[in-house]
Amino acid sequence: MSVEDLTDPLARFLDETRLRFDPQAVPVAPAPRHPAHPLAAVLSDVLGVGYGERGGPVFTRGRLSLRARTTPSAGARYPVEVLVAVRNPRGYRLHRYDTAANCVDAFANVPGTEMAALLAPGSGCTRPPVPPAAGPLPDAVIAVVGRPWLSMEKYGRRGYVYTHLDGGHATANLALAAAASGLRPTVRLRFDRRHAAAVLGLAGACREPLALITCHAPAGPRRTHAGTAHARPVWREEPGPSLEPPGPAEQEAWRGVMPVSAYRRGVLRVPCPGSVRSVEAPAGHEPGGPVPLADPAPATALPFPEAALRRTSAKGFLSRPLTTAALAGTLAGLRHELPVDHADGPAPRLRLLVRDVDGIPAGSYAYDPDAHRLLPAGAAPAAGAVLASCQNQEVVRNAAALVAVHTPLRTLLGPAGQQALAEVHFRAATAAQHICLGAAATGLGATCLGGFDSARVGSLVALDADEEVLYVLALGVPDPAAVKWDRAAVAYSHGRGPHRRD
Repeated sequence: MSVEDLTDPLARFLDETRLRFDPQAVPVAPAPRHPAHPLAAVLSDVLGVGYGERGGPVFTRGRLSLRARTTPSAGARYPVEVLVAVRNPRGYRLHRYDTAANCVDAFANVPGTEMAALLAPGSGCTRPPVPPAAGPLPDAVIAVVGRPWLSMEKYGRRGYVYTHLDGGHATANLALAAAASGLRPTVRLRFDRRHAAAVLGLAGACREPLALITCHAPAGPRRTHAGTAHARPVWREEPGPSLEPPGPAEQEAWRGVMPVSAYRRGVLRVPCPGSVRSVEAPAGHEPGGPVPLADPAPATALPFPEAALRRTSAKGFLSRPLTTAALAGTLAGLRHELPVDHADGPAPRLRLLVRDVDGIPAGSYAYDPDAHRLLPAGAAPAAGAVLASCQNQEVVRNAAALVAVHTPLRTLLGPAGQQALAEVHFRAATAAQHICLGAAATGLGATCLGGFDSARVGSLVALDADEEVLYVLALGVPDPAAVKWDRAAVAYSHGRGPHRRD
């Protein structure tokens, strides 16, 4: 049930049932056809599972009808666009993934020399570059591009943070989809974003390349997800609709975030390839005896494509306890590693506020991914404190557990501040995506929260004063009758709900 259905159902009904006819609006779509390159079918799966629309109800935003995607987005704003460059004998053919139309449209050609210069280790770096790594250019490069205005229009400057979080969800999911399809993906964050925008034809469009996923295709047959029901985009070599140009308000917002954006300056740290987890072990010794968590049985593991398509954002939770096994299975994905180019970068940690989990006393716990266990960190908070810490969002009232992703953020923001900001939020979003996928696999409800009081949440989970909460997730038994008010036009998750006009 959408927000508009509850607030003004009659107006929406009249608008949807009013008949109109415009002969100029009758589309004559060209017959879609796959390009000649052999990765088309595999990349269709990667895009569809990684960032495509999934089954479920359609909701509205103004006059737009939207369907939820395989990754969450703050307020369903989806401030992320995806481009894919496929290698051919002359260089790369660049395409734009139109999620709503379920098409991959030709966009431009990129010479191989330009792509090689963009991907060269140390390109655009203000520090001495490392020697170039040997090996061929990738067979495909997926570019995750942020358009901050789509989120900032609703959430103000904090919408830029949400753009990084949404981009991190999409990047992680696309990389996992590529790996599940038999490709060898590597997530790259240390590249010159201004140079990338020029190579990708985005200069002056108020769009920031957030991540590049390089994909190498091994020899032999490729895997496709033929058994999963997802939207497989079709490829069209005919150019699709051009990018929506920025208006004056978007240009002003873009200028406003340039001082904190990695787009403004070159890369400050050279790439450091490696495979990393999204969260690291807690620092120091936590008081109390540890609570071990069992790994899920291999026979019960849900393949990534099915988990990605099953993932939803819970609208609310029933007042029921979680089982320890379900919680353990939900957190188990945090132990998985992802190949990246910033293995020496900052990684957040995770605190869990247990409210109603069978077999685990209520209270705060630090999560240790090395041993897959919980370390007691603090007592349970007073009643009502959880709701107040999350801007009184009704969705958390009956949540059985609250997850806080945190880091000493201010100590990380030194000479590489912009780059550290991008990297740590990517890691936080990757952790959240693993939790969302784990919840889908175990049948739990999960929802990501961008609207919260960082100091209050930190107090709930017994964090030190220098720790900053980057992201919050609520877990519980999903309530199918609940309404997710953050899709309303107002920023409900920032404390402005349907009954408040301040």
